[in-house]
Amino acid sequence: MNKMLVYIALLVLVVDKACKASNCVSATWKLTTLPVSFGKHTVLRCFIDNAVVGNDSHPRVRQWTGGQYYNMLCTDGGCGDPNKYEMLIRNTSKEFDLLIHNFSNSDLNYNYTCTCGFDSCTKNLSVEPNHIMSVPTITQLIKDKRYINNDSMEIEIILEKVNPVPNCSAWFQGRFINDATTSVMKWYTYHNDVKVIYNFPVDSVGCEGRLQILCNLVYRNVSIFDEHIDICHEKEEGTQTMITISIGCAVVVMILICIILAKRHVVLFIRRCWTNGKTKQSANINQDPLLTADTKKQEKERSPILNV
Repeated sequence: MNKMLVYIALLVLVVDKACKASNCVSATWKLTTLPVSFGKHTVLRCFIDNAVVGNDSHPRVRQWTGGQYYNMLCTDGGCGDPNKYEMLIRNTSKEFDLLIHNFSNSDLNYNYTCTCGFDSCTKNLSVEPNHIMSVPTITQLIKDKRYINNDSMEIEIILEKVNPVPNCSAWFQGRFINDATTSVMKWYTYHNDVKVIYNFPVDSVGCEGRLQILCNLVYRNVSIFDEHIDICHEKEEGTQTMITISIGCAVVVMILICIILAKRHVVLFIRRCWTNGKTKQSANINQDPLLTADTKKQEKERSPILNV
């Protein structure tokens, strides 16, 4: 008999847990805020099927239970963590809400139960990724003011925890220019890390004005770049730098040419001097025998006189 009672008690517990995991008894709840926005508040609304929820003499307790550790969250308007949860009650109405502040992915995929007396409903809070909006956090902004690819300024923006993957476009002076390139760097269950790259065409658009890069997230546009840019003087400086570099290169080339020509003149002069020296030396060598003969002749002519 005792064993039978134990088996019955265990069966009741198992059935009770199974009902709490998947069944609703005379009540139900649903998520009323779609799409869900991370960082914003989300509302779960409980509906009681009974005709009378309670009266002044016999009030029925209304509760919300659930979350990561399946704790008691709120009871008749009072919540254990008011910064995170808030219970909205409409007197004896058959509806009451659980407002979750600063909703995040840590609130998803856990059971939540709304209870009113003996009526309750337990369901898993799950949302499709395409119904979740996560506003990005800009972690890195790179503006490369080196003019490349026919005078364009490259802007690179890294967005963390964004969902869905946005479509981004650029606007200059309130006028659409073109689309930006978006690529997923890392994928998570409910959000992504994204890189947005945009090449601003300075020559065809202008070099001064308000530049905006807007990304579309479900039902709203999010500005990830909004600055007044003035890179005209930088462009002029770049042009002047290129001119200066060109002039410098031309001067260097001219100097090298002059050095080469000077070296050639020096070599030719040395060669000439060397050739002239050789020529004179040869002439001197050829004249020596004649000089010797003349000298001997003169000595012979003088010799008789000396003898006398």
